[in-house]
Amino acid sequence: MAETKEREFMSGIQATDWYKEFEQQYGEPPDLRPMSDDPRLGPNYDYRKAWEAGMRPVRDPYDNNRYHWGSALPSGEMLKSANHPTAWKEHFMRQYGVNPDSLPEETVKKLKKQLAKPKRQRKKARGE
Repeated sequence: MAETKEREFMSGIQATDWYKEFEQQYGEPPDLRPMSDDPRLGPNYDYRKAWEAGMRPVRDPYDNNRYHWGSALPSGEMLKSANHPTAWKEHFMRQYGVNPDSLPEETVKKLKKQLAKPKRQRKKARGE
């Protein structure tokens, strides 16, 4: 990000209710360094790309109504790195059309196993 855009991003994101909620919940500000697959080098979420796209966190009724950022851009590009602990949920929703947090845990476990398999293997497992 250019220096001006970076300043606008930082002041904008720090003014959000999400930022304040994060600080209250965790006792420290969120890691806003550029995204990295290595947690020592940065977070596993691209806040800058989300911010530039006009995305803002929304309340999640399945997580005590806390703020959460979307997992992907409208184009489908992921904002979470592959090692983000909830990145699988976006793939689950794309495949099954439902938020896994709205389903019973046993159903999610069963469907999540199918999610990890290529389509050909899923058909074979069903006997098709």
